[in-house]
Amino acid sequence: MRQYQIPKTFLAFFLLLLLNACQTQNPVAKAESLPTPALRSTVAVAFAPDGRLWRLTPTPEAVYVDYSDDEGRSFSAPRRVNPAAQKISVWPENPPAIAIGRNGRIHVLYYADEAQRSTSFYSYSDDRGKTFSLPKLVSDHADSAMHYMDRMLLDNEDKVYLFWHDRRHELLDQKLGSGVLSLYYAVSDNQHPEFYNRFISNGICSCCRTATALAPNNMPVLLARMVFPDGVREHALMRLDKNGKWSKPIRVTADQWTIEACPEHGPALAIDQHGRTHMTWFTLGNVRQGIFYAQTDDFGANVSEPMRVGNRERLPGHPDILALKERVILTWKEFDGKQTSIHVQESADRGANWSEPRTVFTTRGDNGHPALISNGQDIFLSWVSSEQGHQIVKL
Repeated sequence: MRQYQIPKTFLAFFLLLLLNACQTQNPVAKAESLPTPALRSTVAVAFAPDGRLWRLTPTPEAVYVDYSDDEGRSFSAPRRVNPAAQKISVWPENPPAIAIGRNGRIHVLYYADEAQRSTSFYSYSDDRGKTFSLPKLVSDHADSAMHYMDRMLLDNEDKVYLFWHDRRHELLDQKLGSGVLSLYYAVSDNQHPEFYNRFISNGICSCCRTATALAPNNMPVLLARMVFPDGVREHALMRLDKNGKWSKPIRVTADQWTIEACPEHGPALAIDQHGRTHMTWFTLGNVRQGIFYAQTDDFGANVSEPMRVGNRERLPGHPDILALKERVILTWKEFDGKQTSIHVQESADRGANWSEPRTVFTTRGDNGHPALISNGQDIFLSWVSSEQGHQIVKL
């Protein structure tokens, strides 16, 4: 389990800057001034509605945004988001995020070590990345409670949803064992971004990032690894209704994994245009070990028999999934003792039948987790390694 320590000092003057939400001109960084590969081999990428691909790159003291008009083959000169130097915090299970609304606003979420480690900050741009608002804190307990593994989700009306793991109620979950936190969220419109913190659930496994997706009714759905009263760490679905109420967690896996540690191995989630929920996750339970895929058409009331993904002998892990029309694509990592390989597997009929897995990338160096993105017409695989840098391929 990852251990956290509170720094001895806190940059109080910087918090005063965060109160100002105006746009500020940020310096253009020379391409050669950015480290290659990215900090901890982690970047975030997303397509805009106009087809432009945007990338967010963390470096030791700043995060930078650049873009590509040729599907990732080349990128513009990057622009810095945070004007004041910060100790940027990132690891593959705690990546930054970038998303572009239908109105063109660029939303950025990143982490820096402040009073608490990996404190989350939000910034935006309304002029196609030329300037960014001064970063503002997401949590209203940022100075007293650790919060991290934020996920950002934009709905079809450009509302911004932020979800994160929060330690402010940690004492309530001691009966469930160590590494159990709460799940919080905030939502904001695109006029005046203000994030009012709201509670979703206790019992969240602290070091496994929660997966998010948007249902056809334009409401968020979550897939989280939870610690249940019987001590097992299983996954549950939760969804928000039109009245702003979250459903009770519906347990969707039955792997019987009991462990007094944090696996640092979050699930992935995709919902297709017909409302079918596609799920993939990692487990080392008594019933199953490895990566598995399953689907549900009623948000967990009935779940298909889990399908094994990857080669169990090569430590498969860290899967991602994306659905586009009838297509569903899975990606994951494997390690054979010498090199890491990235694999994909595809279904052309909403998960009913699957192709044979194929290898897309390999490396012997440090690397991040694979991520799937879409421009609405095609699906792309994004991945970073210390040997080859950032790579994007159309699937």
